[in-house]
Amino acid sequence: MTAVTNELITDDNLTGKNLSPERLRELLEPRSIAIIGANTKSTWSHFAHSNLLAAGFTGELYLVNRRGEDCHGQESYASIAELPEAPELAIVLTGTNSLPEIQEQCIDRGIRNLIVLASGLGEAGPEGQALQQQLVDRAREADQLILGPNNLGFINAHAKVAAFAHMTELPLVAGGVGVASQSGALAIYLLPYMASRGVGTSISVTVGNEAMISAIDVMSMLVDDENTKVIASYLEQVTDTAQFLDVARRAREAGKPIVIFKAGASEASAKAAAAHTGSLAGDDKIFDAVCKQFGVIRVANIEDLVATAGILESYGALPGPRFGVVTGSGAMCALVADKAEASGLQLPTPAESTVRQLRDDGLPEFAAVNNPMDTTGYISVDPSILTKAGDAFINDENFDFVVLNTSWPNNQFMVDLGKPTQEGLHRQLKNSAKPVVAMSFLPTEVNEFARGFAAEHGLPHASDSFDRGIEAAGHSVWWGQRTAQLAAEPQLEAPAALAKPEGAEHWTEIETGDFLRAHGVPYVPGRVVNSAAQAVATAEEIGYPVVLKVASEDIAHKTEVGGVRLMLKDAAEVSEAYDFIVSSVARLAPEATVQGVAVSPMRPAGNELLVGIITDPQWGKVLAVGFGGVMVEILKDSALRLLPVSPTEIRRMLESLRGIDLLKGFRGSEATDLDELAKVIFQITEVAQALGEELEELEINPLRVAGNQIEALDALIRWKDR
Repeated sequence: MTAVTNELITDDNLTGKNLSPERLRELLEPRSIAIIGANTKSTWSHFAHSNLLAAGFTGELYLVNRRGEDCHGQESYASIAELPEAPELAIVLTGTNSLPEIQEQCIDRGIRNLIVLASGLGEAGPEGQALQQQLVDRAREADQLILGPNNLGFINAHAKVAAFAHMTELPLVAGGVGVASQSGALAIYLLPYMASRGVGTSISVTVGNEAMISAIDVMSMLVDDENTKVIASYLEQVTDTAQFLDVARRAREAGKPIVIFKAGASEASAKAAAAHTGSLAGDDKIFDAVCKQFGVIRVANIEDLVATAGILESYGALPGPRFGVVTGSGAMCALVADKAEASGLQLPTPAESTVRQLRDDGLPEFAAVNNPMDTTGYISVDPSILTKAGDAFINDENFDFVVLNTSWPNNQFMVDLGKPTQEGLHRQLKNSAKPVVAMSFLPTEVNEFARGFAAEHGLPHASDSFDRGIEAAGHSVWWGQRTAQLAAEPQLEAPAALAKPEGAEHWTEIETGDFLRAHGVPYVPGRVVNSAAQAVATAEEIGYPVVLKVASEDIAHKTEVGGVRLMLKDAAEVSEAYDFIVSSVARLAPEATVQGVAVSPMRPAGNELLVGIITDPQWGKVLAVGFGGVMVEILKDSALRLLPVSPTEIRRMLESLRGIDLLKGFRGSEATDLDELAKVIFQITEVAQALGEELEELEINPLRVAGNQIEALDALIRWKDR
C-alpha cells in the first residue's frame, strides 16, 4: 500500500478526525428526529418534513418552532429543552448567526447528531470560517457530529429516512448504489435521475462544507455498509488523499467498485513547473492517474456515473472484453461497433457452430450472422428468432458476455407486445451461464410501471441506451481486470534512505549524472570544462562525435537559450560550439549561474523518453513516463503513477503509451526488452524515494532507448527550499 502524505491538511482542519464508519452510521440511522426551526411558511421546513413522511419514516418526529405553533399539521415545541426525549438526529433549519446558541441547546438536551443547512460559514470568507471552526471545536468537545453546514442532508433508502430538505422524488427506489456528493444541488437532480434509469440507492449523503464529515468519510462508511454494492461519488476536490487511497484499497478488497465523477478536468487546472514533468502532471491529470492506478472508475458525466453504477450493481465485474450483440435493426450495428472500440471492448466474429445453429433454427440466408447481429425484419415473421439468436450467442465461446437489444416495458401494452418472447428473454437475462445485459437503442426512461415489472420478475439492470451501456460495460470489464492486477502486485519494500549530498543544490548535469550512475542508473559519461581548449582536449579523450551542453543549475531547458550543440565531429567544430554556447547563454540567460560547458559522447539515434518524478503537495511523489524528449509536451504521450510503483506496473505504463510500437521493433528496428526498460525506470524511482522529503523533482530527459541500449543523456534534480 502506498503511503501518501497530504501536506495541505493539518490537525486543525482534518474533516474526518477520529470519525469512524460506526459513528457516522449513528447519524444516518436515527430512530427519532427533530426539525429545529420548523415553520409552515418555509420551503426548507416543508420538504424536510414531507420527505421524511413520504419515505416512510416510522420513528418519532418532533418539530421545534420558537412560537410553539402547529407546523405542517403537527404540534410543535417552543424550545429544544421542551422535547420529551433527546432525538437521535436534529435537522437544523435556523440561520447562521443562531447556530452557536442552537448547538449549545442541543448539547444540553443530549442531541449528538446535527444536520446544519445554513450557508455563510466555511465557504464565505474569514468570518464564516471562524464561526464554522467554533462550531466544530464545540462539537468535538461534546462528542457531537455535524453534517454540513451548507448541505441538504441525506437519504437512507433501506432505513426509510429521508432527512433531505429539498424537492426530490419519494419514496426512492431502494438499491445497492451508495452516493457521496460534495454538491447538494447536484443530488436534487441525481437521485430522481437514478430512479428514472432503474438504479436504486442504499444511502445518499450530501456533505456541504465538510466541516466534520467529508465525502471520503461517507465513502469509507459505504465500504462497510451491507446494503451497498457500488459506491458512486461526485467530487470537486479530495480533502484527504491518504484516506482516499485507503478507502480505494478497502473497497477493492471488499469487492465494491468505486465510480467517481469529478469536476475540474480542464487544461486550466494544470500546474506550471520548471521542468517538462510538471506540465504533464496537472492536478486533474494526477487524480485521473490515481484512479487508474488504484482501481477507481472515473467517468466524464453524471449520466455515465449512473449507467456504470447500474451495470456494476447487477453484474459486478463482467468477465472479459469480448462480447456479442443481438439486435433487431442494422442501424444499431455501426453505433455499437464504434462505441465498443472506444470503450476497450472487442466484437469477435461468431463461431461457425453459431452460424450453423442459427441456420438450423430457421434464420433465412439473407440475414447474415455477424457481430453485432441484425436479426432483420424477419422477426415479424418469426419472433422466436430473437430468442434463438440470443441462445446461440450465449452458447458461443467467443463471447465473455452478451448484450440483447431490449428494455423493461413501460406499460401494459409493451408487456403484451413482448409476450411471445418474454419467457425466453427472462430466462436468458437471469439464468444464463454468462452475463446477459439488456440495453436500449436510445435513452429510455424507466417509469414506475417498468420498475415494478422488473422487481416482480427479478430482472437485472437494463441499460438505458447502447451509448451509455457499452461504455458502462467497458468500465465494468476494466474494473475486474484492474482489481485482479492489483491483487497480484508484490508488496514493495522502501529503499534505504539517501542523504542529500553536500552542495547538491549547485550540481551540474555531469555531477547529477555521476550521482545517478553511482546508484544504479545508466548514465552517459561526461566532463565540465571552462575553455574551448579544455573542450577540445576532452573531446579528443572521449572520442568523436561529441555533444556540448551548458552546465547550469539555473537553466532547465538548455535548447531554449542556445545551450546545446550536437554531432560535433572535430576540434574546430568543438571550439566553435563552445564559444557559441557561452555567448548565447550570456545573451539569453544573463542571470543564470554557469559552471561551464559539459562535454559528452554523441550517442546514435534512438527513441527518447522522459522519466520524471515530481513531489505533488497533495499526493506526494508522482512518476511521469512519456515519449518525445524535449517534444514531450507537444506529443502529449505520457503516463503517470504515484510512487512507489513496481516494475510490472511501470511496464503497463509503457504499454499504455501511444508510441509503444516504437519500442517493439517498428519497421525493422531493434525491439526493446520492456521488462529491462521497466527495471531501469524502477531504479530511478528508487533513487527518488530514497532521497525522501528533500527532493522536489528528478527528471531524466532524454532517456535514450535504442534496442536494449538504455542510457540517460541528461538529468535535472531540484531540491526543496528549506
